[in-house]
Amino acid sequence: MSRVERTGRPAPTARSGPAAPRETWGDVVKGVLIVLVVFWHVVMKSYLEVDWQLGVPIPGAWGLLADLIWPFLMPLFLLVSGTFAAAAFTRPWAVVLRTRVVRFLYLYLLWSLIHTAALWAFPDFPTLVPRGVAEFVEAVTISPPNTWYLFALALYFLVAKGLARVSPWLVVGAAAVLSVVVAAGYVEIVSNRGSLLYNLTFFLLGLHLAPHVRRLAGRVRPVPLALLGTGYLAVFAAMRLTGSETVPGVWPLVSLVGVAFGLAAAPAFARIPLLGPGAAWLGRRSLPVYLLHMPLLAVADIVLAEWLSLASRPVQLAAAVALPIAVTAVIVAACVGLERVLVRGGAGWLFELPGRRADASARGAAEASAPRPAPRPSRGPAWRAVVVVALVVASGVVAVRATAIPGCDADPPVQAAAEPGRVSIGAVGDVLMHDVGHVVPADGGAAHFDAVRPWFTQDLVTGNLEQVIADDPGYDKCGGAADCLAFRSAPDTARTLDGFDLMNLANNHTGDFGPVGYADTRANLAANGIRSVGDRNEIACTRIGDTTVAVIGFAPYRDTNRVTDLRHARRLVAAAAASADLVIVHAHMGAEGPAANVVTPGPEEAYGEQRGDVVAFSHAVVDAGADLVIGHGPHSLRGMEFYRGRLIAYSLGNFGGGGVFGAEQATRYGAYLDVTLEADGRFAGGRVRSIDFEQEGGVPRPDPEGTAARLVAEFGARDFPERAARIGADGIIAPPDPERPR
Repeated sequence: MSRVERTGRPAPTARSGPAAPRETWGDVVKGVLIVLVVFWHVVMKSYLEVDWQLGVPIPGAWGLLADLIWPFLMPLFLLVSGTFAAAAFTRPWAVVLRTRVVRFLYLYLLWSLIHTAALWAFPDFPTLVPRGVAEFVEAVTISPPNTWYLFALALYFLVAKGLARVSPWLVVGAAAVLSVVVAAGYVEIVSNRGSLLYNLTFFLLGLHLAPHVRRLAGRVRPVPLALLGTGYLAVFAAMRLTGSETVPGVWPLVSLVGVAFGLAAAPAFARIPLLGPGAAWLGRRSLPVYLLHMPLLAVADIVLAEWLSLASRPVQLAAAVALPIAVTAVIVAACVGLERVLVRGGAGWLFELPGRRADASARGAAEASAPRPAPRPSRGPAWRAVVVVALVVASGVVAVRATAIPGCDADPPVQAAAEPGRVSIGAVGDVLMHDVGHVVPADGGAAHFDAVRPWFTQDLVTGNLEQVIADDPGYDKCGGAADCLAFRSAPDTARTLDGFDLMNLANNHTGDFGPVGYADTRANLAANGIRSVGDRNEIACTRIGDTTVAVIGFAPYRDTNRVTDLRHARRLVAAAAASADLVIVHAHMGAEGPAANVVTPGPEEAYGEQRGDVVAFSHAVVDAGADLVIGHGPHSLRGMEFYRGRLIAYSLGNFGGGGVFGAEQATRYGAYLDVTLEADGRFAGGRVRSIDFEQEGGVPRPDPEGTAARLVAEFGARDFPERAARIGADGIIAPPDPERPR
């Protein structure tokens, strides 16, 4: 039997020059790839989830880099795995089954269970975590979770051994064709089985080309290497710019070029002092890094994400530059150290099939050849492993509890429901009581809402208060600047809001007169029986009949619940939904002005501020449990849509105000939204009532022409042709035609 047959590695031959040792090239590839796997997860699952408020595209650059490495990352890993596995297929079925198939299935099931238990405590961490026995069984059998690579290896060894007598080129060719067909969408594949089939092609390539791949080690020169790298960048860029990912053969082509570049670059990397040997050393420990990094990342993420989202601009700038590399390095080092402690503490069965040599785990899950001679690690006291694991678990528990968002109070205010089993909501957009001179009307605004107050009959009437109601605190954000707007009314003005039950204060004008003006506004509203919401993590709850209703305010600003921070928005809404039957979201979002009536996916800006992606935000909060989204801020009306059966009103316009709020005719229309919801959040009925007002005085008055209702219907039909709310001439709201696709 030749050395290749015995060990899967060719015998050494005479070489000249500083070529990389052929014994280590594969370990170098594995070491680099496992670092890239951790880096990709750090960027995609944590770093890009931070609400960066920078104005410079540093996070986008890291995201682009992560996007760049993804096409070749797992294919190259599987190709190298196949290369290492070549020697295994000269052995009997029983050996392959025990040392490869059973081993990887055992580790897959064990670590899927451990990951599920570990990540269950992090519900907002963006990764799939089964929530029960049934979901766990479904996940490990249909949609392999975070440890899918082990599942894939077990499956690939089984398939490859079963097809050992079939021509290798026939097997590889069939797998390649099936991969392209699945990637192109011509064949429906449940969950990510398609990607498993796609990666099988690279595993089989590595398996059958093992001697040839090793023979190329150290023979690639700089010019061909540079050409391969340039070719990969060119093909990747063409794919992204043309949006051709799903075109048959495009994704495999990108992966092939990337894999070729990776294989060619590995020997060159291996010759770099320190980095080459370090990568090889890490490659022999790729299994524990692969298994441990996700739970450790979840702990790091919950500690860093919230803090960084609220950090000052200089801190965010420094973190945006250094965080991906720093977190990746720390997590990789922690994985290696934790594995060492666990193995020496007698927990080597976490990385190796019980009964096999414990030191095999140090060479990574991908290595299927005979173990290299290595000293068995000396056993240390088991209590060290217990203490280390306990510290990791404790840090996660403390982090989760420290960042937890409380839901509704145990004893919220209680009131009767107008209709048992249902809750009616009356909602308006931006409310301001100033005339063209930015002063309170002569009568103090006493009759400001008299013409529309008869509409205020719902269980909960709410709006967005765009001003301060307080005495002069001695601070004005404008500082006398002529082109700056700061709105304030005397404390008695709060009485004019009679009929409103709750006002949203999460916007850009309730802080015009500093923290004192904001606090006084809340106090003056409360003194007149009007509750308010708008602080970060604040949830205002009311018991209406037998139904608990939670209201949350969002805006694009630092001390509020930011509409730009979708992750925090989901967490907050989920916390409210866990303790309330209905969740109502106020959202001050989107561009401003008479032409700002269009809703399109993508971020919006106004006056140099990031005002959020209104569609992404609204859909995210509904996904998290919101039952009604009340939008305001553009000062123009926008359309309404139904998403997952929940109504989203993207902007109700101005509900009076005058002055700058009515400078253009398009901003002098507003809507009063009257919605009834079932106790489980289902839409039971609704109506849009129209108002208009004059620029001077800005008193809202009913519009018999129904202009606002008509405009909302037109804008919705234009922007959401398949999901728009149907609004009749009388303002009655109905969901989209159920026969139309949505």
